[in-house]
Amino acid sequence: MADVSCRLMKVKVRCPGKVILFGEHASVYGYPSLVTTVSAYTQVEIEQLIEPVIRYEAPAFDFKLECKVTLFDDVTPIRDEVSEKQACQQIRHILSQKQSVTEESWFLLLYFYHKIVPHTDRSRFGIKVTATTDLWPGAGMGSSASYCCSLALGLLTLCNGDISSANINRISYQGEKVFHGTPSGVDNTACTFGGCMMYNKTRQKDFCPVPAKTTPRLLVINSKQVHNTAAIVGQVRLQHHKLTNTFQRIGEIALEGEERLRAGRDISALITENHNLLNSLPAVSNQHTDRIVQICRDYGVSAKITGAGGGGVVIGIINQHTHNLGDLIKSLKSAGYEVLKDLETGVAGVHVVEEDTYLHCSEWTECSS
Repeated sequence: MADVSCRLMKVKVRCPGKVILFGEHASVYGYPSLVTTVSAYTQVEIEQLIEPVIRYEAPAFDFKLECKVTLFDDVTPIRDEVSEKQACQQIRHILSQKQSVTEESWFLLLYFYHKIVPHTDRSRFGIKVTATTDLWPGAGMGSSASYCCSLALGLLTLCNGDISSANINRISYQGEKVFHGTPSGVDNTACTFGGCMMYNKTRQKDFCPVPAKTTPRLLVINSKQVHNTAAIVGQVRLQHHKLTNTFQRIGEIALEGEERLRAGRDISALITENHNLLNSLPAVSNQHTDRIVQICRDYGVSAKITGAGGGGVVIGIINQHTHNLGDLIKSLKSAGYEVLKDLETGVAGVHVVEEDTYLHCSEWTECSS
């Protein structure tokens, strides 16, 4: 009798979400925006399996999915942009033939597996992926980028691949393109590198880190109103020629916000002004975000829309003058809104929180003599 065993690996990765502090909509027209990571996270655990299968579990969304790695036998290897597009189309087609579930996070896991795991390893490289998140999907907090970064770092770690921040950011951006078509790159860059950063698409270097002396703490409130970012941006675009002064001031606020963070000064007044300007844009405000901002102001907390608006998320600044925070949170919840309370900003980007190997032992088998 002999024990057939091998060492397998397990890795747990955590990645923050992000919010825009200043600069929404104006950034589309070349003005700067100020972005920060927040201490609400996506966590992905990837466990290497002895069986050549891919298993995916997302308990919060009641997903349990599985396929064999042989699914990729007829999928084009990814070598460049053309083959990458072909591979994505082929994986989608295979899923449509074999499974009724078309969940994007499942497709993205298969895409990353095909992109990252070497073909020579697949017969002995099954995985089980379990994903959990604090982030509300589709709310402007970078939930898809956080998931992409987590998958990329986790799979690269298991494969002994290039886990440099530049490579993780590059791969995660390609995953974001699967979700969003033509993303700006803000979300994946923030989630990869962490901290606060200025974004300006007209500069030679789009992203510039902001070494903040102190970082604000936030309330993040979910209006639970689904918004269509592209549609809202499009409605603003129809009138953008009339809004130059508004965009210019929003850009100036972003720069002033950067200066205040570098100096460790409060940004509450700028938050209020930025929100008022955003509210003047077409299709950006609605009764729910207006109500959330007013409830926060009733308790002395400066608040603003973050992201495209039309629903989504509102952020409130917590500082030394904030009192009765518990009562504010109760008021927001009683009004029907969800709250992430007292989040840190400027937190570290995607990182491994646990890495381990374990001994897999198969059933005892007879030895030939």
